[in-house]
Amino acid sequence: MPYDDGTQSRPQQRRAPRIAAVLLAAAVVLLVLLPLLPSPYVSGGARLALFLLPLPPLLAFGGTLAALLDRKIGVNSKGVWAVGSALFGLVCVPALFVLVTLIAGP
Repeated sequence: MPYDDGTQSRPQQRRAPRIAAVLLAAAVVLLVLLPLLPSPYVSGGARLALFLLPLPPLLAFGGTLAALLDRKIGVNSKGVWAVGSALFGLVCVPALFVLVTLIAGP
């Protein structure tokens, strides 16, 4: 009598949503690179600052949406990734100001 352990019938579940992880990694990279850029307020670059400043939170909130819509991760993992991405999005702008102050000085 053949033994069936049921592993073939269960769908494969991932622990992390790939798109959310990529978006969060991009937000972290952008968050670290933004303070290293020259001041966007010099020589009329205020439009660049208005474009770059909301990018890390938008990427993080995109990670929240990607985590919620990913069907291949478990319900618990989905909630953890969604909440973690949303909290990271809320922390991005104050963290950016702290990083700029630490790197460029007051």
